[in-house]
Formats: sequence, C-alpha cells, structure tokens
Amino acid sequence: MHLWLSPHDARVRALRAQGELAYGFARTPFGGCLALTTGDHLLALYFAEEREEGIALVREKWPTAVLRPATAADEVMARIFDQPDSISLMAIGTPFQLTVWKYLCSIPEGKTLTYGEVAKAIGRPTAARAVGQAVGANEIALLIPCHRVVSRGKSGGKLSGYRWGVKRKKTLLAWELSRRDPLKMPF
Repeated sequence: MHLWLSPHDARVRALRAQGELAYGFARTPFGGCLALTTGDHLLALYFAEEREEGIALVREKWPTAVLRPATAADEVMARIFDQPDSISLMAIGTPFQLTVWKYLCSIPEGKTLTYGEVAKAIGRPTAARAVGQAVGANEIALLIPCHRVVSRGKSGGKLSGYRWGVKRKKTLLAWELSRRDPLKMPF
C-alpha cells in the first residue's frame, strides 16, 4: 500500500525530527542507485554513481535522520526492476505534487506525455509549468516515473530536463519500450 503524505503529516514530522531511515545501494543497468526506506515503505530512490554521493543527497533532505545500511533496503533494490508493484511507496509532497505523482504512476511503460497533457489529465489545463516543478521535485526515481514526461515546446521535441540526466532518461525510455508486448505497440 502506498502512502501519499503531506509534509505536515505527523509521521513525516516524526521522521524529520530524528527518525531512523535505512538505505541500500546497488549498481543497476542505469547506474548506481540508492534506496531510502522507512519501515515497509520506500521513501526515496536516487541515482548516484557512488554510495557516498547517494547518502549526501539523503542528508540534504533529511539532515537529522539516523541513517543505517539495512538488508531490507537492499531487498527493495533487488525488486525495483523485476517487481516494482511489490514496493510500497511513501511519497511526501504538497497536494498538487501528490496529484501529479499519482497520475504519473498511471502512465504505461514506454509511453510519454507532455507537461501540458499531464496538466489537462489532472484537471488543471493551465498548470503545465507547475506540473514541471512537481515532476522535478519527485524523490522516488523510476517508480514514480517522471522520466515519462517530456517537453515538446522550446526543446523542439528533444528530450530535456531530467533530474538524473537526459542520457539516463533516454535509456530508461528505450528499456521500457523494449519490454513492451509487440502486439500492443501503437503502430
């Protein structure tokens, strides 16, 4: 079960005020990846080339948390690519961000939408820029698939603006396309 929480939720405040968080690190086909967990939930998933780089990213968001390596977090890392639906998320954001992130989770693998299309889909057709900001604030890479949102404006249809690098975004989308059933391709 996923938890979609406001930063003001008591559980979030307790974690921020010296909660204990577990982390795991693994090499993936897309580079190093650090998973941050609390209990049975994945709190963050960062692409980082080295464990220390990932921990530094965690420290920026959770400066007072007690961090410990844990096998449970390592197990999450093992399931991210093979069993992503088996991982419970704890997404923390504003009501608007949570709405965007929930919608991103409904976009099928290998499909892309523009920021404007996401804005229309969530009932906020003039909020494309705000959707872009929400996408950029996503702390759970891959499982809240912000890589599936693209710009078709100033970039001229080219991939742009991905927190973890445009090359990684392109690779993730190509990987997802390669996993699609050829009988369900849109051509």
